[in-house]
Amino acid sequence: MVGQQRLRQIARPFVVGGPSGVCVRDRLKALTAEDERVLRAVGAHMGRLASGDLARREQPCPG
Repeated sequence: MVGQQRLRQIARPFVVGGPSGVCVRDRLKALTAEDERVLRAVGAHMGRLASGDLARREQPCPG
């Protein structure tokens, strides 16, 4: 038939490994005002990085 395209082959399924990052959850005690300021600044910076990564991943595919 004219204009008929062949279908692509489907790849074999595979299992993706779990997350390899580390999550530590603990309460920090006896923090100074400077410690709190630094931790909040680091948290804000990490949040901006994560938000930017997510925005790049969610962009529509070109084409």
